[in-house]
Amino acid sequence: MADDPHRGQSDEPSSEGVAGAVLGYLLAGIVVWGFLGWLAEGLLGVPTGLGIATGMMLGAAGAIYLIMKRLSA
Repeated sequence: MADDPHRGQSDEPSSEGVAGAVLGYLLAGIVVWGFLGWLAEGLLGVPTGLGIATGMMLGAAGAIYLIMKRLSA
């Protein structure tokens, strides 16, 4: 049994993997939704910065929701 390659491994994800996923979700949500807010500014003619700020907040909120959903399972 000393040559068992699966000894000491578990099905739990590593803390580095979880931290990377959390950071990825947050950055992707903020960047993508911020970009969509910037596009909406141009199409709708809203004041400069308002669409970007709204998009970034929605992106962060959506990312936090997805992180909580992933970590609670």
